[in-house]
Amino acid sequence: MKRIFLFAALLLIGGGAGFLIAMFFFPGTNGEQASNDTGEPEILYWVAPMDKNYRRDKPGKSPMGMDLVPVYADGAPTDEDVVRVDPHVVNNLGVRTEQVANGPLDRRIRTVGYVEYDENALHHVH
Repeated sequence: MKRIFLFAALLLIGGGAGFLIAMFFFPGTNGEQASNDTGEPEILYWVAPMDKNYRRDKPGKSPMGMDLVPVYADGAPTDEDVVRVDPHVVNNLGVRTEQVANGPLDRRIRTVGYVEYDENALHHVH
């Protein structure tokens, strides 16, 4: 009886010591993704770039063979999500911008049109 009690006490003390050592050497690794203090937002999940319904917990490849894209907790767009065009290219393309105004569109458009029967609406009576 003494041996069983001694064995159970040693097992309990050893388990507690192992738990404390693990908590000291590996803090914050309890199965969840540890938050990093580098200022980067937390990644919620990974999605396929062409199919937002394809979600995974880890990075990898989509069924189309493309790399999965991270979705962050704050929802802020990353630098990869922003399209930037050099001002010289915009100037060379002749892009024009103007303020939006509410008013009538009175531009006349001249074009050519053809008048035909709607063959789906024709009925033949014999």
